[in-house]
Amino acid sequence: MDYYDITILQYDIALDYYDFTIVHYDITVLCYDSPVLLYDITILHTKITMIYCDFTIVYYYITILHYDKLMLYYVITILHYDVTILHFDITMLCYVIILLYYDITMLYYVITVFHYDIRVLHYDFTIMLYYAITVLHYDITMDTYDIIILHYDINMIY
Repeated sequence: MDYYDITILQYDIALDYYDFTIVHYDITVLCYDSPVLLYDITILHTKITMIYCDFTIVYYYITILHYDKLMLYYVITILHYDVTILHFDITMLCYVIILLYYDITMLYYVITVFHYDIRVLHYDFTIMLYYAITVLHYDITMDTYDIIILHYDINMIY
């Protein structure tokens, strides 16, 4: 069974009712146990500010290191993307958030959020494997924050 060892460093939250700021949020994912691939995924310097159900990711640096033991070593870096809330349906209590950003190869993702569920659907830049990242039950009081990454069998539960 494939697995990740997950380390979370320097996670600092200032929480005041519905207003909170994640000052520093480092996630390091190490040691992907696979016959072929070793992943080292690092998310650095993420600052999130939320004020009364309106939030903006000010800056978000992510470095993904993919090491193929049988083939090659390569690095993908994604820098500086912003989140924009395009729509909030008060009747459905539904956020619609589209995130467009570019990496060094000028490829882009689209992230859409419905009902506090974040679903990221994209292709791996190099191995072109399709996978989904789903965030379920995101509570703005930070009491519930479940992350499930499909296809790679990751579970991080807060």
